Amino acid sequence: MNTYRFLYQVVVIFIVVGCVSCFNRSKDEFDSTIVNIPVSADGKSEKTRMPKLEFEQTHHDFGKLIQGEKVSFTFKFKNMGNATAVISAVNPGCNCTVAQFTQTPVAPGESGSVTVNFNSETKKGLVSSSIVVQANTYPADTRLTFSANVGLP
Repeated sequence: MNTYRFLYQVVVIFIVVGCVSCFNRSKDEFDSTIVNIPVSADGKSEKTRMPKLEFEQTHHDFGKLIQGEKVSFTFKFKNMGNATAVISAVNPGCNCTVAQFTQTPVAPGESGSVTVNFNSETKKGLVSSSIVVQANTYPADTRLTFSANVGLP
């Protein structure tokens, strides 16, 4: 019985320590200055400063490729909003794509880019894929797409 009692005391101590450490945090530790949702559930919009990424184009056609060919394209954007934009992630739609993006904050009026590297090694025929750019904009996600016609060597 002593073993169970000891384990019970250890679990209680961990719970108490965990709760106390959460309550001792200041409010500022939980606030996020990057994420701001300007529209409420009822659809009413707040007048707030928001970044807005405007891409020169949201689709690129690589055209005809030979299977195994590696190509890249850079989607360029400008922050047309009135607050600094921060891209938090760029998620490719398949494992044949790798994306690189501007990782520094983009001030209003400044430009940035998302470069897509596509490897056609495992693809054949008409290929279409997308990349989702996540940023502190509204909406938070921007979908970029590309296509190619991959033929055998």
